[in-house]
Amino acid sequence: MPTEREWGTLEREVQELRHDFRNFRMVVTAVSEDLIQLRQEHQSLKTKIATSVAAVVLAMGIVAWALEMFIRRG
Repeated sequence: MPTEREWGTLEREVQELRHDFRNFRMVVTAVSEDLIQLRQEHQSLKTKIATSVAAVVLAMGIVAWALEMFIRRG
């Protein structure tokens, strides 16, 4: 049977563990929120890159068409 001193030590350890657990849970929540934000930013960046590539391809197509028309008339 534990003595009062041992009980006090055990209670203090339990309180410290609860505190640590709360801190870890807060860290995990913060990291999860950061991960969600990073995923959104990544998706936005992918969309911007795809749009830029499509615009460049379209511009190249228009320039090629115009060049072909110029050469045919020339």
